[in-house]
Amino acid sequence: MTRRTAIAALLLPQDPVFRSGVSLIRVDAAVSDASGRILTDLTKDDFRVFDDGKPQPIVSFSFEEEPLDVVLLFDTGGNMHSKFLPLIRAVELGFHELKPGDRAAVMVYSGFSVQLLPLTANFGAVNDAILLGVLKQRFGGPSKLVPAADDAAKHFLAEPTTHRRRAILAISDKTAGKQPDADALRDLWQANAVLSELILANPPQATDAVVEKTGGYTLASGSDPGAAFQESLRRLRRRYTLYYAMPPGPSGTERSIRLESRPGIRIFARTGYTIG
Repeated sequence: MTRRTAIAALLLPQDPVFRSGVSLIRVDAAVSDASGRILTDLTKDDFRVFDDGKPQPIVSFSFEEEPLDVVLLFDTGGNMHSKFLPLIRAVELGFHELKPGDRAAVMVYSGFSVQLLPLTANFGAVNDAILLGVLKQRFGGPSKLVPAADDAAKHFLAEPTTHRRRAILAISDKTAGKQPDADALRDLWQANAVLSELILANPPQATDAVVEKTGGYTLASGSDPGAAFQESLRRLRRRYTLYYAMPPGPSGTERSIRLESRPGIRIFARTGYTIG
């Protein structure tokens, strides 16, 4: 482990308070240009961070492809059963994007969620959970992503702090829609977990509000779901990390985060946090 990585592990937002009494807020951000191409050559000077509208100095900045803790969240509602065989093959191809040091979990959701496999570095077990577990589920009914994502966030919150980036990749044939859920968003922010969607449709659909507020993406599979799965994981991994000192405030207060950069650049980052 490098010295930078070791420091970053200590600064994760679940426990960011140092002996000096300073609390640091961590923000992971992906950046793309107008064409959607991911940008990896920006510097600290290219970013500005605002906490509740007030500019804050960036005290630490880096761009590293850190290992992932990713929950693969499979939709089993609606008409998903007919789409799972090509999706399973796509996921097997997409496993090439998982690397040593990563961990993955498997969950399914429709009206409620079920964890089939907790976070593990054993990708063979992950593959078996998908092949043997997901396909055995009873398909049909509603697809309630936001409560399922909240359940995944709570699994993260029960885990010890690590240096891995936390992500939830929902795989469905439709976006979640504009479902406001303050409790789910609060849990996702507290876990610092990015929620992204891989939609088995073409053309792309609108991004869900909760996905946007966690800094996630909505990608459509088009004619190549395997490549889309790999790209989804790649975008979750390749992010800038910055820290700033949290302004003082009473516990339980919800604060907004806004990142800005050069014109023509789109930033994907969480948009808030709650003071613990």
